[in-house]
Amino acid sequence: MLLHSSNTAALIEEGTALADMIRGWISPDSILLSVNLLIENWQWLGLLILLTVAMILERIISVVLRKLAKDISERNGLRQDATYLKKFVRPFGILVTWWSFLAFYPVLDIDNETFSSILDVGGGLVIAFAGILAAWRFVDVLCDFLRARAALSENKFDDMLVPLLRRTLKIFVVLIAVAYFSSRVTEDFYKVIAGLSIGSAVLLFAFKDSLENVFGTFTVLMDQPFQLGDWITVGSVDGTVEKVGFRSTRVRTFYNSVITVPNREFISATVDNLGARRYRRIKATLGLTYDTPPEKVEAFCEGVRELIRGHPYTRKDYYHVYFNGFGASSLDILLYCFVQVPDWSVELREKHRLYADILRLAEQLGVQFAFPTTSVHVVKPEDLEHPNRPDSTRAGTELGKQLGHAITQQTLAPFAGELPGPVVFGQPRDPKIAPGGGTGDGDGDG
Repeated sequence: MLLHSSNTAALIEEGTALADMIRGWISPDSILLSVNLLIENWQWLGLLILLTVAMILERIISVVLRKLAKDISERNGLRQDATYLKKFVRPFGILVTWWSFLAFYPVLDIDNETFSSILDVGGGLVIAFAGILAAWRFVDVLCDFLRARAALSENKFDDMLVPLLRRTLKIFVVLIAVAYFSSRVTEDFYKVIAGLSIGSAVLLFAFKDSLENVFGTFTVLMDQPFQLGDWITVGSVDGTVEKVGFRSTRVRTFYNSVITVPNREFISATVDNLGARRYRRIKATLGLTYDTPPEKVEAFCEGVRELIRGHPYTRKDYYHVYFNGFGASSLDILLYCFVQVPDWSVELREKHRLYADILRLAEQLGVQFAFPTTSVHVVKPEDLEHPNRPDSTRAGTELGKQLGHAITQQTLAPFAGELPGPVVFGQPRDPKIAPGGGTGDGDGDG
């Protein structure tokens, strides 16, 4: 008998003694000692009682498990799906019922080998299937618990690891089930394991690409080049990581399609993780009209710097706002700063807010943004004459030299002949620059 090997000799001896005691209590003429369907009637009654007790035990265990799971969830503040636990309790209850039944029915001293074999084989199959199904669904219960725990943490690596753990454990459940049923067919369990090992080697060779994908999965888990929700670029694929599986990773593009990337690509490919940026750059050229006075250019640049210093998401220790060039139709102001935001949506919102404030600043200062224009001048011949025109090239050179020297003396006078210091971020102005004496250098920003 298949399952009797797991019962102890002491239990069988006690069962025989108990059966003899029960037979002694029953009248020899009683119908309970009659044989029906291979065993005595009192043994049928005993089997019914054992089955009833086992079912009651199963109900008690089910209630305890539900209560325990609820207490754990409430104590840890977790939001779990009760469906997984309900699906697990049913096969687990069947497992407990039949295991208890088959473990204790030998006390009834059923000596009919045919009937015992039917119970052993049938009960063994029920226990095997119920155990495999219970293990399969327990993986769902466990991983749902881990998923709920991971949802409470800010680390996205847990969110990526739980689905992979679920698949790994279920694969182990399947392998154990195959090994178990194979061992029931042959008595040599080690031959089964050896056969599975050889078969696995053949399969691994045949599915080399799949094996590379598995190694790619371990690469993603160990190196963590990205996490769920990160914006990545791998080759020609550009999008947000949505799911990491054993074979592939799903990336949702910005036109809402899903691209499946084999995990082996991550072993050798370059992964540009834009989601891992600490700061996101804002770079723009603000073109002011050519009729903007230098003082207003200075005021506009300083106003934009103050906007950067005042916005909550902007980086305060590194930014640049400078008059940076003479464009074809504008005075070009360089805007170069960074924002520290969690995702692209917040980045767009904060960029919008900064640009809108720059428009308000320009409106209040009375400066205008330039756009490509073509000016047509109608002039008279006398308008082409330049007043105060130098008499010679040498005279023109001397005039330019004198004017340039006067301007630099005026703008650099606050430094008293010293070299202007480095840019200091976070200060509205260089303290050496007097109000109204714009220099364009040393303003605490850059």
